[in-house]
Amino acid sequence: MCRIAILEKYALFAYGIQSLLKDSNGFDIIIHAADCDHLFKQIKDDKPDVIILDVIHGDNSGMRSLKKIRRTYPKIPVLLILSQYYSDCFEEYIRLGVKGFVFNDASGKDLVGAIKALKDGGEFFSEKVWEIFKASIQNGKSQTRKEQKLSDREVIVLKLFSKGLTYKEIGTRLNISARTVESHKRNILAKLKIDSTAAMVRYAYRNHMLV
Repeated sequence: MCRIAILEKYALFAYGIQSLLKDSNGFDIIIHAADCDHLFKQIKDDKPDVIILDVIHGDNSGMRSLKKIRRTYPKIPVLLILSQYYSDCFEEYIRLGVKGFVFNDASGKDLVGAIKALKDGGEFFSEKVWEIFKASIQNGKSQTRKEQKLSDREVIVLKLFSKGLTYKEIGTRLNISARTVESHKRNILAKLKIDSTAAMVRYAYRNHMLV
């Protein structure tokens, strides 16, 4: 059972999230809070596996609440509900440790998939997020390649992750196990001195590896 905390200012929208999750098995909404103070009081008694934060209805693009959560409970993964109008904040959200984005027009299936990914220690960034990253990065300067060169296989794995494929999908395509894919990813992150799939995608776009 995945235990969920929802930080949502408006009860009506919180109810909508709960309704979507009730249609799927394996979720327990243990906390609904309208602000961080309320959230923290409840977390002291009952820690969730995932925190869902609606930044659309938050102050300062949700940054204030997100920073408080990450500072106080850095080990609990945070899933943001947002819209593409927050694209200027994407990199800052990721820098603060957010593990997944779900857009406000996403399906219930996407929400469920995102929560499961975060609970299992993974990330969830949809193809739409990558497209927005691509647009913003193409307007910026190209980043020089790191000193430690990636192997040919690592470059292929990096490109496949950048297309939004999962460990299993990459393994199937390359005829290797998901565990081997995970090992390649760890090596890529170490060589590039980065710490997330999102950072891998930024690197790939900035270095013109996906053309």
